[in-house]
Amino acid sequence: MILEHQPEPPPLPPMEARPAGAPPGERRSLMDVWRVLTKQRFAIITMTILFVACAVWYAFRTPPVYESVSRIEIKPNEYAGNDLLGLFAAEDEAAESLATEVRILQSDSVLFETAQALHLLHLVRGRAKNGSVDLTSEVTPQERRALIGIVKGGLTVTIIPNTRLVELRYRSNDPKLGTDIVNQLVETYSDAELQTKFERTEHVSKWLQNRMDDLRQEASDTQKNLADYQRQHNIVGTDENNLTIQSLQNISGELDNAEADRIMKEARMRDFDSLSPDMIALMGDNQALTSLRGQLTDLQTQRAELTSKFGPKHPQMQLIDKEIAKVQNQIDNEVELARRQVTNEYKGAEGLEDELKKRLGEQEDAAYRLNADVAQYAILRHQAELTRDLYDTLQMRLKEASISAGMSAANITVVDRATVPFVPIAPQKSRSLLYGLFGGLFVGCVLAFVIESIDDRLRTSEEVEAASMLPSLAAIPNMSYSGPKHKGDSRDDALTRTFQTPHQLITIWDPKSHGAEAYRGLRSSLLLSSIDNPPRVIVITSAFPSEGKTTTAINFAIVLAQRGEQVLLVDADLRRGSLRRVFGITDENVGLSTALSQQTLDKSLPVPFPELPSLHVLPTGPLPPNPAEMLSSNRMEEQMRQWVKRFDRVVMDSAPLLAVSDTQSLAVRSDAVVLVARAGVTRKRALIRARDLLWRVNAPIAGVVVNDVDLRLENFYTYRYGAYARNYWYGYKQVPSFSDRAYGYEEEDHKDKGV
Repeated sequence: MILEHQPEPPPLPPMEARPAGAPPGERRSLMDVWRVLTKQRFAIITMTILFVACAVWYAFRTPPVYESVSRIEIKPNEYAGNDLLGLFAAEDEAAESLATEVRILQSDSVLFETAQALHLLHLVRGRAKNGSVDLTSEVTPQERRALIGIVKGGLTVTIIPNTRLVELRYRSNDPKLGTDIVNQLVETYSDAELQTKFERTEHVSKWLQNRMDDLRQEASDTQKNLADYQRQHNIVGTDENNLTIQSLQNISGELDNAEADRIMKEARMRDFDSLSPDMIALMGDNQALTSLRGQLTDLQTQRAELTSKFGPKHPQMQLIDKEIAKVQNQIDNEVELARRQVTNEYKGAEGLEDELKKRLGEQEDAAYRLNADVAQYAILRHQAELTRDLYDTLQMRLKEASISAGMSAANITVVDRATVPFVPIAPQKSRSLLYGLFGGLFVGCVLAFVIESIDDRLRTSEEVEAASMLPSLAAIPNMSYSGPKHKGDSRDDALTRTFQTPHQLITIWDPKSHGAEAYRGLRSSLLLSSIDNPPRVIVITSAFPSEGKTTTAINFAIVLAQRGEQVLLVDADLRRGSLRRVFGITDENVGLSTALSQQTLDKSLPVPFPELPSLHVLPTGPLPPNPAEMLSSNRMEEQMRQWVKRFDRVVMDSAPLLAVSDTQSLAVRSDAVVLVARAGVTRKRALIRARDLLWRVNAPIAGVVVNDVDLRLENFYTYRYGAYARNYWYGYKQVPSFSDRAYGYEEEDHKDKGV
């Protein structure tokens, strides 16, 4: 403001451009974290109680879960040398793969047979009105899936590493049912293994039986042909010492052996053709294949262990995958070599048979030429004998194979049979309560910081400084009137006399309170901000109404008057002024609007407190129709010059900045502008917008006053200093105020000892 009676002051330093608080990107300290947790303690406590309640509900309302455990050993198959299945030993070696056996153990067919053996159909079908369950009707596909789901739902099958042991676990609310399911599943799987062996033997035996029927018919035909030939040619005896006949007999015998060998190798080749590559890989007695298969099983077991620790792209996983692929490739090569070997053996046997047939034909021609009748008779006789011998041999082997298949022992040994558990494994009440407690605390803390991040209301002086980049002049605590301070006045008499709310005159009624001390701190901060040229005209404003600017202006004017200065408190809010009500001024003709409308200044201004004659109050007066034009007029500027000549300080309570534009013209003509922000009410954007409006008109902003502050949310130093001030009291006897009790600052009443 430029006044005629004094030289123009030097320009104010750009305090508003100077960052007053911590930069927005500064990391939170432990005290900041503790402040957030303390402020949002009700959210943390609520979430903790909610989680603990859920944990209690889960622990005490969830039915107990029991686990039945059984362990079995799966051994590789062993076959006797005369067993027909010994021809296909490689196929049965597939049981060595424990992973394959575990898959079979968990197959739908085994699980369904287990459910049927335990008669679990009553759990799926509803009971009739008489309480019985219909178990005679056929099982539908939906019921089959339901039965399988009952067994599979609580079942867990794992391979114990580096062993041939398989562990079966079943969880159920019924401990007896879970135990029965595990034991029955082991029994069903063992029976299914035996049944599979028997069915494979029956499959091969059936094919050989068909071939034997042909041999039997062939033997019968050869015997009949021999008898017919002997009868037709009247052959009674033969020359057994004839070399041609002997050679013919030898070739015929070799041909029969070759034919039998070809039949056996053809059977083996047909079985190779009917089996999958994985089953073929284990056929025969190839030690290399057995070794490679063992390596593959070990690698797969190692990979299963690594899978629970690492991801598929881990170097160890990639390395073991390469090893598995390498071993699998070697197995495939060996399988292909075995397939070619079987095929070559069959082709060799077939070629040998053809060669022997050719030689036999040549020898027969020679024999015919020597003795057609005798040779032909011998041929027929040997064919009949050899065909009969071959039939008898295969018949005996087929019977042995059937008996061996029926008597073969299972390759499964029950190591630990499941027993009925007595102690449930879930829910674990203590662990559930612990999880609920820590989970609630964690979620509550996260929720506290989420609430803190989305809540842009400013609560402390540090937050105000960081948001506005303006210095914090004072932090006014939340305050309440504690008792009368004037002799002869009761609290009711004082309120009746002045009509004000107690906290608006805290510096009068409770001068030793924290609030009064905070206003004295505001006085010191503002006057010492420019010692050589302290501000004369001070405008108090805020972003919106109800943020405490009027209370700040009143108490600030009082502490200036208590300093001995002549102070004029002006109500410049010509729309909703409240100084008349606060000070109980009854003369409605006295006011700012009246002073601006008169040509001469009325020298007599209201003095609300006789004991404080240096404080003068100028209310709004009659509300004008055009307050903005009146406050920005030349008459207002002239009036401010006269006030400066007459008073040491002029404190102006102005209208809110963001509500109306009345304050901007006053701010430009003043020496200092004080922004008031209310803790927990003023929002960050509103404060920044108010600051920008003042910057835009080049108003001299002195700083921000944070009103209605909760001292517990201020920094650690402020909190400790407040405790020191409460205990010290500057030598005065002090009764704790309502706000002190609310903040937990209540001290015992000091007894007057006459000191």
